[in-house]
Amino acid sequence: MISREVICVAKTSEDIASVKAIFLEYMHFIEDYLGESLNFQGTEKEFADFPNTYDALFLAKLDGAPVAACGLKPFKPGICELKRLYSRPAGRGHGFGEKLTRATIIDARKRGYEKIYLDTDAGLTHANRVYEELGFKDIERYYDNPMGCSRYMALTL
Repeated sequence: MISREVICVAKTSEDIASVKAIFLEYMHFIEDYLGESLNFQGTEKEFADFPNTYDALFLAKLDGAPVAACGLKPFKPGICELKRLYSRPAGRGHGFGEKLTRATIIDARKRGYEKIYLDTDAGLTHANRVYEELGFKDIERYYDNPMGCSRYMALTL
């Protein structure tokens, strides 16, 4: 049986709720992985005002079930961020990380951004490989982050 894969911009209340749920799963995963809270990123405000801090939300579905998501967030004039890219275990192995990142890059270009930033952890080898293959390059720390293990990357659009 062939799986049906869909990547879409989350616009319906159901899709937005699915992205929020995936983002919250991502938060728990990362906090467990790092052993530290991400509250320094303003996550309480982000989720209280969800999805208003984002320009766009992207959702991957597998056979109709939401399995992966990421967001495009404004950072400063001309620069946006790729945020909260995460795939649930049921969505892994389908290339959704790359597909969602590509969709975000395309959308960022359409919005007129000049660069897209992201931060990740060097230990997340699959994510790092996707970013490198898509042309992201290492940059200096671009925001106040108390964690010393983060890797900062950018792509010129």
